[in-house]
Amino acid sequence: MRRSFIRWRYIVDWKLQGGLVAHGVVCGTAVLLAVVFGVFSPLLWSLGDDVDSIAAAEHSIVMLYLHQRFWWVAGACLFMIVLGAIRFSHRVAGPMVRFKRNLRLLADGAFTPALRTRRSDYLKDEVECLNEAVQGVAERVEAIRRAQLELRRELTAALDRDPARAEDLAPLVACCEQLEENVRAFRHTDPGDELRPDWATANVEQAAQAPVGGA
Repeated sequence: MRRSFIRWRYIVDWKLQGGLVAHGVVCGTAVLLAVVFGVFSPLLWSLGDDVDSIAAAEHSIVMLYLHQRFWWVAGACLFMIVLGAIRFSHRVAGPMVRFKRNLRLLADGAFTPALRTRRSDYLKDEVECLNEAVQGVAERVEAIRRAQLELRRELTAALDRDPARAEDLAPLVACCEQLEENVRAFRHTDPGDELRPDWATANVEQAAQAPVGGA
């Protein structure tokens, strides 16, 4: 059954998203300050020219009107900028956080299900490259594991046919056991927020059914 793919957390990387939000707030504030300067400065200058004229009175009324409403509009604009920056940054930080997590797991020998991205997410090409890399490494490790099991069976058969060769084959048996131990370090894991692809499921089932030692 396909699990739903909804991200409820919009803040997943405080450093990245906080920096983008701060950058958006700074740029938005600079724009608002430019608007304030462009709107209020001419009115203030006109008031200083002739404080007793009718035009000055009209300018005063206009300035008071703008002053009462502008700051509410400016606050709403900044609020929308913050929300937009959080939403935009999540389209980058969401895939990036899971991308880094899967890279660390891969470095630790853990194969994860393929990452998925939403239609609005960025880093789609990078995520696809990571999925291909995980699949390729998993397939090669599986091929090495099968070759190691075949070598183990051949060594066991050779020792059964001629026990006198045990001393000569001891280094090869030791290397085979070391290779088996190293291959066992690779494993499949599911962080719980992705779908397991068919190739990963097949490899896990084969690993569970295949004999560990020689037959």
